[in-house]
Amino acid sequence: MKEIYEKALRHLNNNGIIAFKTDTVMGLGVNGLSNIAVKNLFDLKGRSYDKPLYLLAYSVEQIYDYVYGITDEALDLMKKYFPGALAIIFRSQKKLYTKPDEKGETLGVRIPKYPDLLEFLAFIKMPLLNTSANISDMPPLETKESILETFGYKVLYIEFEHDIEMLGLPSTIVEFTSGKPVIIRKGAVEI
Repeated sequence: MKEIYEKALRHLNNNGIIAFKTDTVMGLGVNGLSNIAVKNLFDLKGRSYDKPLYLLAYSVEQIYDYVYGITDEALDLMKKYFPGALAIIFRSQKKLYTKPDEKGETLGVRIPKYPDLLEFLAFIKMPLLNTSANISDMPPLETKESILETFGYKVLYIEFEHDIEMLGLPSTIVEFTSGKPVIIRKGAVEI
C-alpha cells in the first residue's frame, strides 16, 4: 500500500485530484494548501465558488492545527461521533484554501470511520480537502467504475486494501461558529 500512497502523495503535491471510497459516499480530495488544486477540483465538478470544501482529518490533533473555537460542547460531539459521518464547522485559522480564491473564515472538519482511509490520511500528513465524488447538483457516484467513467484521467483513484460498505448518505453538518450548534444539513448521523 505504501507505493500507492506515495503515488497519491506525488499526485496531490502536483495539484492533482484523487478519488476514493469513504464511510459515507465516494469522495474527491485535493491538497488544501494549494489554491490551484482547489480550483482544479471546483472546475472538475462544476462547483459554485460559494460552496467551500471541508477537511478530511485523521485525528482531532490535526483539526486543532486549522481551526479555533472548539468549545466543550463541540468537543463532546467530536468524542461521540468522530470518527464518523459528522462534519463540524468551526472558525478557520485561514491556512487552507476552502474555495479557489480564498482561505475561508470557516472550515468544516470530519474524521471518517474507515481505518484504511485514516491510515492514508496519516501517511500523507497533508490537509486533504474533500467533497463528494459527483458533478455538482448530481447524486454522488457510487462505484470506482462510475468515477472513472465520469472523470477519467482527471482523477487518480485510490483503492484501499480493505473494502467498506458505504452508508450511501452524506455526513450531517453542524456549525459551531457562533458558540451554539446549528444543524446545516441532516445526513447519516442523527443529532
